[in-house]
Amino acid sequence: MKKICKIGFLIFALIISQQIFPQKENAKGALTGEQQIELSEGYSFISSRIIPEDLDMLIVMASVLNENLDFIRNSQGQVLRKIGPNWVNGIGDWIIEEGYLVRMFTEDSFLIEGDVVDPVTPIPLEFGYQFVSYFPEASIDALIAFETILGDDLDFIRNSQGQILRKIGPNWVNGIGDCNPGEGYLVKMFVADVLIYPITFGVPCPGIPTVTYEGQVYNTILIGGQCWLKENLNVGTMINGDDGMTNNGVIEKYCYDNDPANCEIYGGLYQWHEMMEYSTTPGVQGICPSGWHLPTDGEWTTLTDFLGEESVAGGKMKETGTIHWQSPNTGATNESGFTALPGGYRNTGGNFDDLTNYAHFWSSSELNTDYAWDRGLSYGSDAVNRNHRNKDFGFSARCLQEASGQLPSVTTATITNITQTTATSGGNVSDDGGSAVTTRGVCWSTNQNPTLNNDYTTDGSGTGTFTSEITGLTANTSYYVRAYAINSEGTAYGNQETFTTQSGGVGVPCPGIPTVTYEGQTYNTVLIGDQCWLKENLNVGTMINGDDEMTDNGVIEKYCYDNDPANCDEYGGLYQWHEMMEYSTTPSVQGICPSGWHLPTDEEWTTLTDFLGASVAGGKMKETGTIHWQSPNTGATNESGFTALPGGYRNTGGNFDDLTNNAHFWSSSELNTGYAWDRGLSYGSDAVNRNHRNKDFGFSVRCFQD
Repeated sequence: MKKICKIGFLIFALIISQQIFPQKENAKGALTGEQQIELSEGYSFISSRIIPEDLDMLIVMASVLNENLDFIRNSQGQVLRKIGPNWVNGIGDWIIEEGYLVRMFTEDSFLIEGDVVDPVTPIPLEFGYQFVSYFPEASIDALIAFETILGDDLDFIRNSQGQILRKIGPNWVNGIGDCNPGEGYLVKMFVADVLIYPITFGVPCPGIPTVTYEGQVYNTILIGGQCWLKENLNVGTMINGDDGMTNNGVIEKYCYDNDPANCEIYGGLYQWHEMMEYSTTPGVQGICPSGWHLPTDGEWTTLTDFLGEESVAGGKMKETGTIHWQSPNTGATNESGFTALPGGYRNTGGNFDDLTNYAHFWSSSELNTDYAWDRGLSYGSDAVNRNHRNKDFGFSARCLQEASGQLPSVTTATITNITQTTATSGGNVSDDGGSAVTTRGVCWSTNQNPTLNNDYTTDGSGTGTFTSEITGLTANTSYYVRAYAINSEGTAYGNQETFTTQSGGVGVPCPGIPTVTYEGQTYNTVLIGDQCWLKENLNVGTMINGDDEMTDNGVIEKYCYDNDPANCDEYGGLYQWHEMMEYSTTPSVQGICPSGWHLPTDEEWTTLTDFLGASVAGGKMKETGTIHWQSPNTGATNESGFTALPGGYRNTGGNFDDLTNNAHFWSSSELNTGYAWDRGLSYGSDAVNRNHRNKDFGFSVRCFQD
């Protein structure tokens, strides 16, 4: 699981606008979509809910790699920018959990196409500052969007415009408003945590199951980040359908066919101006209860998009059966809980129509002085129709708020199918706590009481039993496991289970990847702990003379010891640091490694040597015997299977030395502009030496699986 890295640069005033385009299913059944991102002049911070097919930043941003763009920076401070005539990608791949800072000389836009990310994908949060991406398709109030991290671990959240959500006294104060698709957010944490955006519907709004208003009790329903009244509004004094409503300080309503009994079943019908209490402000309270408002056209779209877009949302909103709806009530499932009823309408001539056939709901957004936007549902369709109608029509009204309740109840399943590197667990979510469980799975660690800050799976949503496959384990190691479940209130953990993996996992081929074929050569793999390495030194590229310097000419170049190609075949090539890195300075870059592999960082080398026992790791890494190593080859057991060979090195003067005596391996981590970290093994020691050497040396290279 990729971790979002801390950031250390200033936050600029950022402006972003963004448009979501329709989604569709691809041939494999995955949800695909596209997202157009508008970049304003100056600084913008962007994120996306779309996973591009090709993650390379040069491909993702191809349409804006022009004179309008200054640079793109990721949360680690790595930059994509133009150097000379070429765009140089110091970032690497687009990472979905991250945001990107873009500086434009002139406004521009680009389109991202690909798979739609699961909006409840967990985002690990580290101590300190970092930017996070925003995944939901719709806007959500920031207090709800960030509800899983509102606590003592959080300092503040800031949006692109510098507006802040933070705790003032005992209360969290939302200066951001809504979180919007395409935006990124700066989060400062005191302690690591996990952010998961809510996506819930079909249950009462947490803490607000009912609302009493003007002598009537209305139920509530939580759908995504929106809290709706579950019934059509029925407030005011009935007037005759022949009469127009007036601004007389009294709420007036029509009842279908002038029959009060129809208002009791289907709610009142209201002219637009009466419903708005003669305001024209979208989102106004109007005739709704205090703290509630009349939904805007955009908020209706948020609802229908959340339910699968207008083409199918109607079925998920309509009350089931034909007690109120005329047969066949096509597609009605009411899985959203919205429970739409076909209250018909009153037309501009004072007549009533469509009872049991259609539901017509006003929005609080006007098209012009005479027309306003509405939504319509039909007995013969599962769609929702967006229309604009004369404001003198009498339509139904719903009210909208936001909402919040309790954590789910979850237990952890017994651990089964234990191997060297895998196991099976799972759990049971017996109660959702009053709001839908959006994500569930198991988390595990070598320490007790694991949380989502450790390794975890995501295995569906909702209540009931589920099974999780635990992978990437280390042989002969004890682990602790807990199931978890997440709703809009936060994360609940089940009871703790423990197990120990089987012995092994060192010196064996990597599971499912025994060999890798690259540039005409076959490399074996070796699993050491939970790291997967190539078992041989890399030997790729065109040999050049040791007297020559390697250059950024688009051709991979290598030195062979003593300028003898046979030594490359035996010990692998020797590479200057910049050539190996393909002229990037990003730790863990792919460089000259095969696709799906990268150059190990200084930290990854340390992980390896620590696993093998630090001071004695060299003996466990060296090939045994003296066929390649000079005698006495001290301590060589090669029990790790790493099979290090003493390929020597090429120095800065172009000379070669140390063949059969020493092995020198580059890391992809630099000390400074002139030096980088490496690891050295000697024939006379069982240790591994950590050094920093001039980048112009020619050293051996090993590759590490992503």
